[in-house]
Amino acid sequence: MPSTAIGNHAKISARTIDRERIRKFYHEVLGCEITKRSNEIDFFRFDGEFFVAVIYDDTALPDDEHTRATWLELKSDDPIALTKRIRDFGVRELETWERDRLYFQAPGGQVFRVAGSREDLSRFES
Repeated sequence: MPSTAIGNHAKISARTIDRERIRKFYHEVLGCEITKRSNEIDFFRFDGEFFVAVIYDDTALPDDEHTRATWLELKSDDPIALTKRIRDFGVRELETWERDRLYFQAPGGQVFRVAGSREDLSRFES
């Protein structure tokens, strides 16, 4: 059987009305570099060479429907500071079974959780 891994490129769709707030969140709050910017698509580079393309499409899912889609994890060497920056920016926080961790909807509706980059997350792996 060939081996498989998740690649370092992802695409999300978001409504054009959220474009400026998305740019501000990914660049100013998360510290991503904007490697391409246009009215139709933005590319953001995370630390570690992970890229997210945001395609602006007015037929994208509304925010409330994103909670049923894929949830992603943001790792940080200072998850407490990142959590504060995200909360200060103003996001919709989600209640989950994990009360001590921030789960939230980013501008555009995508759901993330914050974790420490050196945190032992093995309990989620078996």
